[in-house]
Amino acid sequence: MGKRMDRKKQAEAVAEAFAADFLAETTASAIFIGSHIERILASKANVIYQYVEDPTYYGAAVSHESGTQFIALNTFHSLRVRYFTAAHELWHLSEASQLQDEHFDHERAADRFAAAIMLPKAIMKDLWLQFKKLYEPKESVILIADFSEVPYEAVVRRLKELGISLSGISFTEEEWKNERVKLDLSESTLDVSQRLERFTAYERVVEEALENGVVDSLGASHKLKKYNSQLAKKLQEQEMKRVAEAEQHET
Repeated sequence: MGKRMDRKKQAEAVAEAFAADFLAETTASAIFIGSHIERILASKANVIYQYVEDPTYYGAAVSHESGTQFIALNTFHSLRVRYFTAAHELWHLSEASQLQDEHFDHERAADRFAAAIMLPKAIMKDLWLQFKKLYEPKESVILIADFSEVPYEAVVRRLKELGISLSGISFTEEEWKNERVKLDLSESTLDVSQRLERFTAYERVVEEALENGVVDSLGASHKLKKYNSQLAKKLQEQEMKRVAEAEQHET
């Protein structure tokens, strides 16, 4: 038990320290990254957006034997959960992650890393000091969750990690939405999922195959239908136009 707790604390300490370096190198520590986390993630790996109707599946990190990195994100979840998952998976791509031994608690580190970069320590403490003068604790949690675009539960956990007492405040994400209603706060688009299926790296491979004549427009359209319906439709229309022109030419 003691060793497990030590590993948990070790993982949290490493993740927190690396998060500070990450923020210093990537962005200012006095802002919330929010949805920008997905652009940061896309600059480091091939991101696959999947829609999987499984509330227990959030995402995954996969390394191909070639060294290419892939990150899958499940768009079944709300936007705020999706952004936090992106930050979580970013840990698995980090140099700090690669340096750890087999006993290191990577999942705990990934959660702490996500919290530390999405909810920076300095801005969280400053905001809480300001908000507690103006609002009740539950409303402050909701406002910070909206500003930072992260799950409500992550905000509560982060505040506790920073030594801020939140006695009696413990809700699920669904329950937090009800709390919004009770506090007469408007609904948030961050609480809604944005159904999306996209795999940009795969699309590039198909487009290259099309350019090189490996597949025709109809074949490429079929392959892209799931991940880029607009491009698939465009290719299908091009193929239909080509066939119609060929038939007209023959007559």
